[in-house]
Amino acid sequence: MFDICGTRIATLRRGLRRLSQPNMLWVSLSFFGLDEIASLRAYAESQPMRPACAEVRHKDSTVFQDFDICFPAPAVGAMQRASICLQGCINAAAVGETFFPDGTVLEFNDFAVQRYAAGSRGIGIHRDAARYRELVAIVTLAGQSRLFATPTRQASFRRAIDDRPGRLVLLSAPGFAGRTTQNGRPFHGVDRLSAGRLSLGLRCNSIV
Repeated sequence: MFDICGTRIATLRRGLRRLSQPNMLWVSLSFFGLDEIASLRAYAESQPMRPACAEVRHKDSTVFQDFDICFPAPAVGAMQRASICLQGCINAAAVGETFFPDGTVLEFNDFAVQRYAAGSRGIGIHRDAARYRELVAIVTLAGQSRLFATPTRQASFRRAIDDRPGRLVLLSAPGFAGRTTQNGRPFHGVDRLSAGRLSLGLRCNSIV
């Protein structure tokens, strides 16, 4: 499981090329096998959880959060293997491309497990913090919900992102394809939690 192989590298190279196009801020790729998802789910379910802060305020905006979280989650077991696989494939896919600044080797160093109950409000429209660089990876392990992207914090239009178990969602972050903190982060959120949600987030924290 979690092998670094040519097929996965080619899948990521195609996905990252799409993501690097103007106005593309996220991609969804078929990446993980059922046995890998099962091992990641067992890892996630074994972690101690706490309620997330109900509201996060930043400048003139407030984002609601209705989920439990393990953060920072330990990079052990299946999480560690998945991280090594994913960053290894991404770095191999980046050879000869211009996805990252010269000399950048992507390394995930910030991990979270999130668990939403059925009927939860989810999480409001937000952008990930500017300290997260290059790429944000989201892996959904179980449940029935909607991960969506939207053009602005106030927009009524919400486009669903395919994040079914087995899919890998990559969000653009500052530093990817020359993007800055202002144009490199998609607005997104989670709603329609008819059967809850269990997911992982892998990030590159520039201040760790």
